[in-house]
Amino acid sequence: MTRAELPERIETERLVLRVRTVADAEDIFDFASLPEVSYPAGFPPVKTLEDEIYYLEHILPERNQKDNLPAGYGIVVKETDKVIGSVDFPRRHEDDVLEISYTLHPDYWGQGYVPEASRTVIALGFKELGLHKIELTCFGNNVQSQRVAEKFGFTLEARIRDSKDAQGNRCDSLIYGLLKKEWEIKKDG
Repeated sequence: MTRAELPERIETERLVLRVRTVADAEDIFDFASLPEVSYPAGFPPVKTLEDEIYYLEHILPERNQKDNLPAGYGIVVKETDKVIGSVDFPRRHEDDVLEISYTLHPDYWGQGYVPEASRTVIALGFKELGLHKIELTCFGNNVQSQRVAEKFGFTLEARIRDSKDAQGNRCDSLIYGLLKKEWEIKKDG
């Protein structure tokens, strides 16, 4: 399997997607420390800025290397240099199947930034990484993520009933999938 590599920087209509660095730690901590962001994304709130720095310096690059994952991106609104969210492939399920994930600071919710960033990363996954399928997992109470999945033509493939979320609460876990051939039809349609 070849090394999963993506461009370090991409521009969309309103956004710059760029590889996150330690210099972005404060910006990322601003939203990764918020329960309303972290719990729906499947992780507990980041406790300290030092924890975020450690994650960016060690945990993220080591995981990406070990699982052959591309670096992923910080979401930046053009004309700024502030990371307001992230979009990446945090899990490999098969050689040609990755899972997409995203987070966004609540100050920027409802402005279409996650769909804009996700659309770009999904296209890169299929075109640049040669993926056969992209999966998306979210909790049943995360209506926004369900909307993003449906908007891009993902199909609900499984509902794992009464899973535990990052807070230990019981809720359904939803697993969506998008095949390359479905994406090609949707993007051309």
